[in-house]
Amino acid sequence: MAILLADHDLKKLIGSIIIDGDPDCLRPNSYVLRLGGEGEFLSAGKEFELGKKKKGIKVPPGHSVGVTAFETLDFRRETVEKLFPEKDLHGILSPTTDLSREGIVAPATHIDAGYRGTLNWTISNTSNEERKFLFKEKIFRLTIWLLEKGERAETLYSGDYQDATGYVRSRRKGAPVGMKETEWEDPLVSGGPEGMLDNLIKSGYPWHLLGEKLKMIDGKFQQVTNEYEAINDSIQNLTKRVDEVVDDYGKLSKGIAGSIKETLSSEMNAIQNRWLLGGGTLLLVFIGLIISVIGNDHSLEFFKANSFWIGPILLVVGFVILYLLFRKPKKEK
Repeated sequence: MAILLADHDLKKLIGSIIIDGDPDCLRPNSYVLRLGGEGEFLSAGKEFELGKKKKGIKVPPGHSVGVTAFETLDFRRETVEKLFPEKDLHGILSPTTDLSREGIVAPATHIDAGYRGTLNWTISNTSNEERKFLFKEKIFRLTIWLLEKGERAETLYSGDYQDATGYVRSRRKGAPVGMKETEWEDPLVSGGPEGMLDNLIKSGYPWHLLGEKLKMIDGKFQQVTNEYEAINDSIQNLTKRVDEVVDDYGKLSKGIAGSIKETLSSEMNAIQNRWLLGGGTLLLVFIGLIISVIGNDHSLEFFKANSFWIGPILLVVGFVILYLLFRKPKKEK
């Protein structure tokens, strides 16, 4: 039964089976391959080389990059049998979880027994942010199975990529020459605008020129439409925020006005109460004084004889009392 190699067995592979390997890349049951120095930006058809002047690559949203591993694998039978007699190796390559967490999509693949060369794969950025990868960064996980004698294949790998090193473009064979256009299936809908435009382009001179121009104009219209939608969305978001600010300001204004009104109403009631209290007190004092004077003949004669100075004194006393009642307390410094 096939056995999944652990770190102590994987360590033995470094140098002979995992060429240019590093023990720091070992995991409990896998080896993490590093980003190699060669690759291609598939969206632009631009090849690159890392490790000299360039230290890494930047992958914008929506772009795909063909990359290669830094390590070279040697699964040839004669190499494997030096460590594991009468056994073969089969590998499974999968992206690390860091890539998936960042919106990077990369396919998993298998490494057949007998393969020798550098592994290539494609990573695609499906996120809305630019992703950066450094030369020799650990990005792909390799798990290796040890195949027992009864599980070994009769024919080992000998495909188009055997002994290939560095970045290698697809060697898939294209369609045979001479196939008719009617033998191909395409996504165009019969009678639809895209189908009519495609037929116009295929009509030959001079109609194909008109078709190409219309196709270019349609692309520009789509770009403008997308930009308009983005601007419209921004305006709607800004309008929503302004409305929220206005609502908040209105609520704040109402709150301040209510507080002022409540404060003024409270102050007016307090002033009114003080006036009533002060006026009532003075009125009771004068009424009591008048009753006392009228009820006593000596007091009445005294007030009649001295009214020229008693009256002004009483008025001054009344004003002093009112002043003391209504003066504002001094603020503490």
